[in-house]
Amino acid sequence: MISKNKKLVYVSEDLINEAIEAARREGKSLGAFVEESLKLALSARRIGYNLKEASDLLKVIRANRTLGGAYIPMDILNHLIKVAYKNKPKKIREKWYESGMLHGKYLKEKFEDPIRAFKTFLEAARWDLNEVEIQKAGDTVKFRCFSTILTEEGTDMLLKYVEGVFHGIGYKTIRNDHMRGMIILEFQH
Repeated sequence: MISKNKKLVYVSEDLINEAIEAARREGKSLGAFVEESLKLALSARRIGYNLKEASDLLKVIRANRTLGGAYIPMDILNHLIKVAYKNKPKKIREKWYESGMLHGKYLKEKFEDPIRAFKTFLEAARWDLNEVEIQKAGDTVKFRCFSTILTEEGTDMLLKYVEGVFHGIGYKTIRNDHMRGMIILEFQH
């Protein structure tokens, strides 16, 4: 049972004013708004996200929705990619690249750190990826992802999409190394 005892917590005035306004818009008291916010924050922690990660995840999910993204089962996606790749490989690769360009330009405009947002997006949206690693060093970015279940065609499409994203952000490809299930790319700004 949750204790009904109250504790005093010091919070900056600016943050309290913002919370008062948000509570007012939702038709709640400040106390109810703060209590609900704390419960949700603790819920995010229980499932393995710190508050920054949870906030970033929600932002990229919203960005994906804005960009027309859809979540579909992997076996259906793989089937559609295989059919399209077999019939018109050049056309489907162009589509994935164009989609990546659009996403990259959007991320660049919407996020303070578009590369970090993209990494969060891939980790949230691509359940078939076992690892996603992005390392920045000066004006160079190294991208690496690995999957034990990614098909050859899926690897090729993901590669074109990732290149499109980085090109949309403003980078150019300086290294491209891949094989089924593994992509290593380097970009320079």
